Amino acid sequence: MPTLSLAAVASTEAIREALGRFCENLSEVSGFTVTGLPLSSYTELIDSSTQTGVDLFWAPPLVAVQLENRNVAVPLVAVTRSTRSSYHSALFTLSKGPLRALSDLAGVTVAWVSRESASGYFVPRWHLRSLGVSLQQSFAREMFCESHQAVARAVLDGEADVGATHVALEPGGTSLARAPWLSLGARPSSVRVLLLVGPIPGDVIAAGEHVPLSTRQRLTAALLSMHDKNAAPAFDARRFEPVPDGHLRLLKRLYAYADA
Repeated sequence: MPTLSLAAVASTEAIREALGRFCENLSEVSGFTVTGLPLSSYTELIDSSTQTGVDLFWAPPLVAVQLENRNVAVPLVAVTRSTRSSYHSALFTLSKGPLRALSDLAGVTVAWVSRESASGYFVPRWHLRSLGVSLQQSFAREMFCESHQAVARAVLDGEADVGATHVALEPGGTSLARAPWLSLGARPSSVRVLLLVGPIPGDVIAAGEHVPLSTRQRLTAALLSMHDKNAAPAFDARRFEPVPDGHLRLLKRLYAYADA
């Protein structure tokens, strides 16, 4: 059986060990020998797609879009976190504050998660640009809080006027099932959502275009059979699902409004 390498961003020893365990589980289930290739950044992950011997990629959605745009990899499965493989981005503020609509954004302080966060940074920015909103005029000061709960706390405490984070909707509805401010104990009525964008696709496991179709099919079947502890809990992955139709469509459309 061939040996396959799986590239993933694993910047800590704990994540590198988790990647190794996941590859061992995938090897056992698929019958292939799968080895982990831990990388330090998403840029390095994208660059690895042109290297000989890199066969599989654990790719967050923006990386998956770039791999597809370069015609170097195709998604095999979508990663399911909690109960779903997609989520939404919310730009939110305090209900008691003066901001009622996007048109009120002028010279405010915004709290982002990090520049690598889909829901907490680039998706809401790109969507605002697609609506014709000037980011320079809207945001006089930008904070990077490094976690979704920290963004929620910054808005609740009044350190930021608005914040961007991920939220989950109730199945088939528009009401919030989960949001960082709810986990902090804030009342649902205390927060106003100014912008809701989604669904945002989750991570995918993709295979290089050079990987034979029969190998891709066998890997896909193996991944779909993996659940809970045999998946990758250290990557917050509960299970894997078939890639939904149009899984990356939103990001592909918004990519035209990406930062230079």
